[in-house]
Amino acid sequence: TLSLEAAGRPNIVFILADDLGIGDVNCYGGQRCRIETPNIDQLAREGLRFTDAHVQASVCVPTRVAIMTGRYPWRFGPPQRGGPWGFLGPRFDTDTFTLGKMLRGAGYHTGYIGKWHLGTLMQTVDGKVQGPGNVDYTRPLKVGPVQHSFDESFILPGSLDMYPYAYVRNNEWQGDVSEQKGWSAFNRVGPAEKDFEDHEVIETFYREAEDFIGKQSVNKPFFLFLALTAPHTPTSPGKAWLGKSKLGVYGDFVMEVDSAVARVRAALAKQMLTENTLILFASDHGAAPY
Repeated sequence: TLSLEAAGRPNIVFILADDLGIGDVNCYGGQRCRIETPNIDQLAREGLRFTDAHVQASVCVPTRVAIMTGRYPWRFGPPQRGGPWGFLGPRFDTDTFTLGKMLRGAGYHTGYIGKWHLGTLMQTVDGKVQGPGNVDYTRPLKVGPVQHSFDESFILPGSLDMYPYAYVRNNEWQGDVSEQKGWSAFNRVGPAEKDFEDHEVIETFYREAEDFIGKQSVNKPFFLFLALTAPHTPTSPGKAWLGKSKLGVYGDFVMEVDSAVARVRAALAKQMLTENTLILFASDHGAAPY
């Protein structure tokens, strides 16, 4: 049984898709949608569906700054210096009020899994500003989700088509970041972990989310921010999803995004946390031109 205090603080799972268009899901696109999205549709049917929402920009970083801080992104001063793509510097100071700080302050155990794209401060071998050629992957981030009050984190620094192609757990780089790789779409070649594969990223995030939820109990509320890298380029669904959609490889990728809801709900049910958990699903902004 739940204590009165715990019952008043529901667990929260926020799933954020990347570049998902409003018409890409049936509950909004209706007959014009040619992709099957049963799990998102069920979530909308059983809960609330918002029909008049507005983002602060049409690209990833400023929209994510607004979501994380609750402030318009242009209210922040110039960000700290950084390199290109996933090497960008912090978008706001560590004393900024964030979702992590708000919910940790309310007694929540906080977790962030997925695309970060809010900037990091990496340690370098030459003491200069971080970039593709000088990051020391044997040393932890100086600034990452940990400094923004996330108790647990497993991130990709930028988008899936932005190097470095490597995971960071609790500010520690994972694996051997010693190769150069590039993916489809823009073929941005840069530093990569030797075993990193683009089509495995979403499934990796799902397993991490399941592991995080699997460690939770009814005794302490938790907040999980699950930030997907899909269906942003490269359009690279997992092998299990290839050919599932009537709309080709992009539709396959959206169907893998839709499965996030099912995976989260199943993990919650396994821990008997379904009745006291709020699940939210959103896209960071509208669809990309492709």
